[in-house]
Amino acid sequence: MNTDDPSKELLLVNQKLLFQNDEKEKRAAELSIANKELIFQNEEKEKRAAELIVANVELDFQNKEKENRAAELVIANQELLFQNEEKEKRAAELSIANKELIFQNEEKENRAAELIVANVELDFQNNEKEKRAAELIIANQELLFQNSEKENRAAELVIANQELIFQNDEKEKRAAELIIANQELIFQNKEKGKRAAELIVANLELDFQNNEKEQRAAELLIANQELIFQNKEKENRAAELVIANKELLFQNDEKENRSSELIIANKELLFQNKEKEKRAAELIVANLELDFQNNEKEKRASELVIANRELLFQNEEKEKRAAELVIANRELLFQNEEKEKRAAELVIANRELLFQNEEKEKRAAELVIANRELLFQNEEKEKRAAELVIANRELLFQNEEKEKRAAELVIANRELLFQNEEKEKRAAELVIANKELAFQNEEKIKRSTELIIANRKLIIANNELVAFTYISSHDLQEPLRKIQTFISVILEKENQNLSDKGKFNFKRIQSSAARMQRLISDLLNFSRINSTERVFEPTDLHLIIEDVKDDLSDKIQEKQATIEITESAYAHIVAFQFRQLFYHLLDNALKFSKPNEKAYIIIESKIIKGDQSNHERIVKEKEYCHISIQDNGIGFEPEFAQRIFEVFQKLHSKEEYSGTGIGLAIVKKIVDNHNGIITATSQLGQGAKFDIYIPSTH
Repeated sequence: MNTDDPSKELLLVNQKLLFQNDEKEKRAAELSIANKELIFQNEEKEKRAAELIVANVELDFQNKEKENRAAELVIANQELLFQNEEKEKRAAELSIANKELIFQNEEKENRAAELIVANVELDFQNNEKEKRAAELIIANQELLFQNSEKENRAAELVIANQELIFQNDEKEKRAAELIIANQELIFQNKEKGKRAAELIVANLELDFQNNEKEQRAAELLIANQELIFQNKEKENRAAELVIANKELLFQNDEKENRSSELIIANKELLFQNKEKEKRAAELIVANLELDFQNNEKEKRASELVIANRELLFQNEEKEKRAAELVIANRELLFQNEEKEKRAAELVIANRELLFQNEEKEKRAAELVIANRELLFQNEEKEKRAAELVIANRELLFQNEEKEKRAAELVIANRELLFQNEEKEKRAAELVIANKELAFQNEEKIKRSTELIIANRKLIIANNELVAFTYISSHDLQEPLRKIQTFISVILEKENQNLSDKGKFNFKRIQSSAARMQRLISDLLNFSRINSTERVFEPTDLHLIIEDVKDDLSDKIQEKQATIEITESAYAHIVAFQFRQLFYHLLDNALKFSKPNEKAYIIIESKIIKGDQSNHERIVKEKEYCHISIQDNGIGFEPEFAQRIFEVFQKLHSKEEYSGTGIGLAIVKKIVDNHNGIITATSQLGQGAKFDIYIPSTH
């Protein structure tokens, strides 16, 4: 009995252990099934994420196509505008030609009128000579009667002269009033011209700001593309981790199969039970990790959905803009057709004027022929009259005296008439000039209203761009913060479970996220330079430099740098902007110092006259605050002296020197905000020098 009882107890223990093993195997099988379901769900989610990525790529392609179409529409608009300008030039040339033809017609009409007047005078003289000859033949008494008549006429001419003088005075008064009115119109035109010039300057500034904002938007798009590329890299790494998990599960299955063969002894079964409990715990941890990854993927999928909605909204906006461009093209085509119709009407008018000119020339030629015939007849009559004059020399002497007096009066009358005609012409010219000035005023008013409308549209667009930049930058920072938080959590809590390669990859992700955050921060600072309020006040530059040195104290100690301030001045500046300026310049000087040599930086600031500088943009009569910062660093080639002030322009790779390529662009923008000038001079391996000129008053 004693020998059987232990064996029975062992059998019972074995049965219990076998039952427990079966239960644990069932639970392990259930856990493996749950893992497979989770893996299947992950694969489904990855497929959906891949489909969303494909949809994003298609939306990007459609956006690019729409941008290309918009660019083509812009090019077509420019061509239409160029054609409009050419047509306007041709129309202007035709109008000038028309004016010349009209002037020639007026000259020909004046000459024809003068010929007609000359013919009338010749006819009158002929009649007078015939009358005089007849009167000489009849009697001396009639000559006496004619003398008395001439005296009466002379008296009437004197009265007429007085009336003409009175009319001349009145016309001079009116001409003086017209001159005063012209001066007032000219003054108004000058004022309107000044206002139009101010509006043009404001438009140029708004265009410059728009270009700056477009560049910032383009830079943000580039940053977005880099983030999308990094997301794809992270998804690829996540896929590799999933494959590794599958391999681990397969290995676990193999180990369980082998352990089932070793259930012979109780000790081995107990050991396997412990191992299975550990594995079950690991599976639970893996399930938790898979749940966490599923949540992350769902979040990413929701973010992709939001990004898709934003892309759709942008597409709709671009379609609206394209529709507006199409409407503008139609209006330009309609204007072109109107201009072509006007040009055709001008051509027809030119032809009619040419025909009228030819007719007038024919009539002038006929008048010349008639004048020649009249002159011949006059010569014949003069010969006959000369024969009659011989007999009446004494009477003619008296008549000549009276005629001289009458001739003097006639000359005086002609001079008065000529002066009247000149005054009338000047008055007519003044009236025409007034009409032209009034027309120009109306045109300037129209242009000024158009400029005001354009300014308002540009202001609205600027505000929208500022809002877009601010929102996009903050939306970019939020996922970066999450990435940095999760990476920090993984490195702290799961550091022991990660391989060396995994740790290295996570650290690379962490450094890339930090670099991206610095880039976004620099972009925000770059965009805020123009949007913040500018308050200029006299500031001691030495205090700002000392403040910046405190901020860079760790880097100064690391580089064993010496910063020497040889001379310091007060400048009329925006203090917090100039703190950014000195920070970026000193940070660059420390960053690009020579590896085996202590950094040495010299800062100097002083007030100078404009004529003490040779820079072409310096005004010689003004005073400037000249700031120079010189170092003994690695320097750069002179051909990059302008390029280094552009956004994202870096002369070295990120492996050699870290940075975002925005620091010197911020410096350049701050100097521009102060209406100043910045130049950089350097030679490779011989350090660099930055010269800044800021007006002493604003």
